[in-house]
Formats: sequence, C-alpha cells, structure tokens
Amino acid sequence: SLDETTERADLVEILEIFGSKSADADINELSSSVDISFGDLSRTSKFLTHATFNSYHTETEMMRYIHRLASKDLGLHTAMIPLGSCTMKLNAASEMVPITWAEFSNMHPFVPSDQAKGYKIMIESLESMLVNITGYDAVSLQPNSGSNGEYAGLLAIRK
Repeated sequence: SLDETTERADLVEILEIFGSKSADADINELSSSVDISFGDLSRTSKFLTHATFNSYHTETEMMRYIHRLASKDLGLHTAMIPLGSCTMKLNAASEMVPITWAEFSNMHPFVPSDQAKGYKIMIESLESMLVNITGYDAVSLQPNSGSNGEYAGLLAIRK
C-alpha cells in the first residue's frame, strides 16, 4: 500500500524485493510513462489564500488560534451542550498524539486478520481492563460520534 508518505527509496526497496536489479532505472522508466495530469479536472482557481493558512507556523500558534475560536463558541465549561456535541473538543491534544504514531495509524484497512493479531490483543486487553475498572459486563472501543457516546452513557445510567 502506497500513500503520500511513500518516498522514492521505498519504491526502490519494493522493486528490489521482487528481484529488480536496476530499481532506479525501473522507477525512471515508470515515472516518464505515467501521465499524472488531471485534464479538465485540474484546479484553475487559487486555494488556501486566506491569511489563516499562512499565519500560524507552529503547533503552539495553531493551538492558540483554535482556542481563541473555541472561546467564542458555546462550551462545556460555559453552558450545557445538547446531544450531538463533538467528542473531539473533549480530547486533549496530548491524548490524540498516540493515534498518529505509525505503529497505530498506518495499518492497511484490508490487512489480513492473521497479520493484525497484535492490534487484536491490544484492543481486547484494553477492553478487559476497562470492564474490570468500570464493573460493566462489556465495553466497546468502536469509535462513535459524541451523541452516540452520550446516548450510551445515558443508557448505562438508566440500568
């Protein structure tokens, strides 16, 4: 599986794995024969021209900008938010970092289950720990929208 993080060295390595003796030459031949133009679908208008896209150059500056925007909005700390609120507002940036790690985020969506055993063990282990901590019969790590989580919480309280 290739994506925007794939580099020329990755392609050379793949070709060499399959027995190419001149991987660099093969890539040059491939790249010269591939038409990557989009024809009528090519963008002709300017994009990302708003100052916001060129004003914040560090994570700290961006987080401060986002905080300024958020402080103009209704928040959990200032009022009650009805069902449907966005869960992402409740997750600290530091909690979101691990999901960007290559070890977690780069598994191909169609990987055979026998090649994802480590993920399965980790998920089942976390579910088991959460069951022990909460006393619930079961938990789910299925990602849902904020409203689904709030609804599930209300159902758990009701029982």
